[in-house]
Formats: sequence, C-alpha cells, structure tokens
Amino acid sequence: MTLSINAPNHPLNLLGNEPDSEESTDVDLAFFLVRKQKEADRYYRAKAFSISEELSHWLKRQLIKEIRAMQIKEDDGSRRFVVSEYHLEVQKHGRLAKLTLGEEIGLPYERKNALLGALANPDGLLDVQETDFQVIQADVDGERLYFFFYRKPKQSASRKKWALGRSGELDFASDELIELGGKIDFMLVGDELYISNLLSFENVFDYRDHIVSARDRNLETITNMPFFAIDELDKERFKRDCSAIFHTRTLAQLGAEQLETLEENFKDRCSELRQIRNGVPSSAERAEEYRRTYAPLWELYDFLDLDHEVIMYPEGSRPTALLHFFADKIVQSFLTKEFGLADSIDSAGDRQEDNA
Repeated sequence: MTLSINAPNHPLNLLGNEPDSEESTDVDLAFFLVRKQKEADRYYRAKAFSISEELSHWLKRQLIKEIRAMQIKEDDGSRRFVVSEYHLEVQKHGRLAKLTLGEEIGLPYERKNALLGALANPDGLLDVQETDFQVIQADVDGERLYFFFYRKPKQSASRKKWALGRSGELDFASDELIELGGKIDFMLVGDELYISNLLSFENVFDYRDHIVSARDRNLETITNMPFFAIDELDKERFKRDCSAIFHTRTLAQLGAEQLETLEENFKDRCSELRQIRNGVPSSAERAEEYRRTYAPLWELYDFLDLDHEVIMYPEGSRPTALLHFFADKIVQSFLTKEFGLADSIDSAGDRQEDNA
C-alpha cells in the first residue's frame, strides 16, 4: 500500500469517517483468536468466530472510536495521524510507528505471511484458552485491514470463578469469556504496519528474533572493518559485551548506509579527535572546562589508537562509548557548543514524520 495514511481515501480514514450509527453496514468484519506456537510446523493457528449483527455493529463503532483516538484534531476540525518510522530503541508518545513488511525485511515478512495464512485457513479445533491475541478483520472499500489486540481470554483463577446471572439465578460461566474493545495495539494495511503498542507488536511477531539477527549481522560487519584490527580474543570479547540486552537494540538499529558512512569517515573523525586532544589549554581551570565541553568525545580516547587510526578494546571495558560513536549519537549543541548524546529517535524518526 503506497497511499499516505493521511490521504482522505486511505481505508483507515474511510473507516474512521464512517457514521457510527447502528444502521451503517458498509464494513464487513470477521473476528479471530490466534495462538502463536513458535516450535510447531505452523507458527500461528487461528480460530474464527461468527459474530452477531448486534456485536458486529458494536465492534465497528469501537474501531471507529479507537481510530479517531489515534488522530490529532486540527483547528479546521479535520483529523490526521502523526507517524514516525518504526525505531528499535524508543517510540514517542502520541505517534504511530510505521513498519513496512516487504520481502526485503526478511523474517518479519515471513511472519506476516504465516499470520495471514492462519487467518485465511482457520482451525476449528484450536482451544480458545490457548490463544494469545485477537484480530478483527475489516473489509473497507475493497481493502482488507487487520486490527490486533494482544489479549488472552479471561480465565478463572483457583480462588475466583466467573459466574453469570440469568433470570435471578447465578451459575458458573461454562463458556469462554472473551474481552472485546479497548485500544488497538497495531494495524496492518497491505504491507504497512502502524503500531501503537511496540511491546504487543514485538510479542505477536516475535520481533526479538529479528532484532538479535540484525545485531549479530551488524556486529560482524563492524568488527570486519579495516579499523577494527585488534586481537581476535579482544574482538570476541567486544562482541560478547555488545550482546547484552541493553546494547542489542542500538546495534540492530544501524542501517547499511550508516555502517558504510562509519567506514568511509572513520579516519577523518580520528583526525578531528587528534586536533581536539591536542587543543587542551595549559591552564588547569580552562582545561577542565574544555574537557567538559567535549565530555562524550573524551570517553572515546580510551578506545582509539589515533596514531594508527584503529580501535582498541582494553580488558574490563564496556562498549557503550564506542556504540554511541558507531550509532552517530554524539552531537553538538548549537546554543552551548557542548557535545552530548542525541535522542536517537529525533534524528531517525522525525525525518519521516507524516511521509508515511
């Protein structure tokens, strides 16, 4: 789907602008409960439910309400989505994260196809209590939309039971209780995923598998660059330290263009760092202020052999400063001229805002 999400004829806008009266029946809905089974032949299994006309109207009104809640209202009364490209490290409040699940993305593309395959071929034998999330399928103006809710069926605990009251009589609820409505976690339109809740999306797609794969691939690329000419044992120790969970997303987020830029500009950055180090004032007071101005850069000197323009990784080191360098997170303030660490998504996400 190449149509902008804020185009008037985008199916999400068509649905969001639908009248929410009982009489409106222009949208066809289907409801599924889905189980994720990572170790099985089929990654997903889905159970389809027929829904009453009354429930279908209610679900549609809920979708309309939640779509509108994701939009901001302009002064002229119109509504629009605020969208940034999906970022592994952070999502800004009030924005949808957009991820295109094309073939080039690899594993998530395969998961999308497996999930849609499960919805197209539901399994009536699937135990409802073993499901992990809900999907509402909506056909709007010839387009098929999928709305995801990461929610399990209600289960009675050992010390509590669900009961239903009928005609003044209270009895145990023997049927499955399925909670409906609430916030939409993410939406799929064609190959485009719009994410409101990152954790729910990553759980449904087991996206950490993709993140770890991207991290390992980028680590291999970086450590094979000419400037990473260190002992193999030190190189393996660096890889091992970078595999810690709080470094994984930073590394996985690096794109091919960013890695290419790193390799091309490494020597130039080394030259600039030499100039900065050689420019320390002789006065102790001014030298302290000078180092404070360049504080994030100063941490790099423990990891760079500037004379030979190569990386070092001393025993007992942590890779944080190097990763900030590789990820281009060290920036200079225009106002203070001091160096600091960038909010990673400001540079990665805002460039794409509203171009979704």
